[in-house]
Amino acid sequence: MSKSIYIEGNEEFFIQHLQDRLLRAGATLVNGSEDSDFVIAVGEGFSGNISIVSGSQESGNSDFVVRIHDLLSPEGKLRSWGDAVLHDWARSIMEGSKITQITTDSPRFWVHIRDVCDALCMLIMSDIGEKSQNELNISGRRAWSADSIIQEMEILWGRYSDSLNYSHTVQSLSSIPGPVTDTYGKQPERPDLSAIHDCLRQCGSEGWHPLVPMRVSLMEIFAHANK
Repeated sequence: MSKSIYIEGNEEFFIQHLQDRLLRAGATLVNGSEDSDFVIAVGEGFSGNISIVSGSQESGNSDFVVRIHDLLSPEGKLRSWGDAVLHDWARSIMEGSKITQITTDSPRFWVHIRDVCDALCMLIMSDIGEKSQNELNISGRRAWSADSIIQEMEILWGRYSDSLNYSHTVQSLSSIPGPVTDTYGKQPERPDLSAIHDCLRQCGSEGWHPLVPMRVSLMEIFAHANK
């Protein structure tokens, strides 16, 4: 059964992604809250049946709040989630510039916008009110240090450049880097993902298991930066 949904807020790029995902799931998007079955509020201070905010932002008056931590997008057009640093690093590597002041960056639990919108779509179309606690956190499951991400970016860009310039060597072709390594040493505190995991399981899925690997996210960032 289709659901009439109205989305308001100040995160236009995120809203567009969420709208596209809801339309593919069969939702009907309307132009006003008075014509809707369900109101989604995106950004600080907006109110609806569900509020979607970043990290520590204050939500408006809503039945449920979803806090998204460390969201990233390939296009780099998010406003409130801090993924601009990934795009800054990518541009520096592409330009051959030295990246400085990374030691102070805490490991982050990056999560791709596609995974987040897939999860939100399932919650919204499955009547979140019957399954959810009052507040849910969404983030990646693993913490990624700045050093490990930059190292992987350098490998990915180096391989792309070698292919473009026909400059591969026996060594570059034979070396197979492992997957992006997560942070080492003391782990930062991760947002509590138990509520979103349980809620998605009640909706009929296997729970919160982001599908987009960090390496794919980084390759997509380079692809959009190179357009």
